[in-house]
Amino acid sequence: MSDKTWIYFQYHTATKYPIFLRFEASEFNHEITDLLTSMKFSQMGEKELDDVEKVVKSEEFGRLLTIKPASHGVLRQIDSMTESDRYGRESIIPKDGYRVYRHKGFALMVYAMTAKEWEIGVSPTFGKEDHKTEFFTIINRFLSWTLAPFGVVGFWGVPVEDGVVVLKQGEAQGEAVFLDIRDRKVLSFDGFESMNFRFKILRLDKSLKNRNIRMGNEELLSFLSVHSTFFDCYGHSTIVRQLLQTISRITDGVIYPYDSYKPRTNVTPELANNHD
Repeated sequence: MSDKTWIYFQYHTATKYPIFLRFEASEFNHEITDLLTSMKFSQMGEKELDDVEKVVKSEEFGRLLTIKPASHGVLRQIDSMTESDRYGRESIIPKDGYRVYRHKGFALMVYAMTAKEWEIGVSPTFGKEDHKTEFFTIINRFLSWTLAPFGVVGFWGVPVEDGVVVLKQGEAQGEAVFLDIRDRKVLSFDGFESMNFRFKILRLDKSLKNRNIRMGNEELLSFLSVHSTFFDCYGHSTIVRQLLQTISRITDGVIYPYDSYKPRTNVTPELANNHD
């Protein structure tokens, strides 16, 4: 540890995933803390900080992401025009032994699936309330990569009673729901709940009126694959493919009328169903 004043956060502390991120206190304002809290990251107390390095080193899949303001050189990469921009704002470039994730205009992350510590350089707009969709998207990518070894897979969408509404990435505005298949947990901005045995995956359809249609396993698998938060230049990893196949077998896929869906609004950490 250096002399810098680092602020550490852990994702869903009650679930004990050894997934942490940190940033230097003087380099960011309270907005980034508020957004992380809304995603169910918990700031760690001083007494817990000494254990972070030990946990990250001792746990096989322990990971620590350091968030830093991007240097001028990195900012040029973040803002530059590239060939991949035609396919969207996000891209991944494979390098020798590591990968570079870029979200145009916001961030550049250097990571390796086998490395304990990852680093991300961010633009001055990163973590601002006005750009929370991009912030949520970037952090959820990090979670998707680091949670997969624990049997956890994410989808763009929101939780509902007895299930989750899976949405297109743009419709979800960066919000994601993670399913822990091993421990049958649902992790979201609302906290975490048990994944019951009547768990439903809802797909909204604007043309459907006054009825539901059950999806077959193959149709559900295809739908989940397209809307997964896991992103890689080589497609889904082996473990993610296995998780998607398992979910398609153990859950009910339902096509649901768009007009009958009532999204929750203005959810705050105080009002959400929080079990952390």
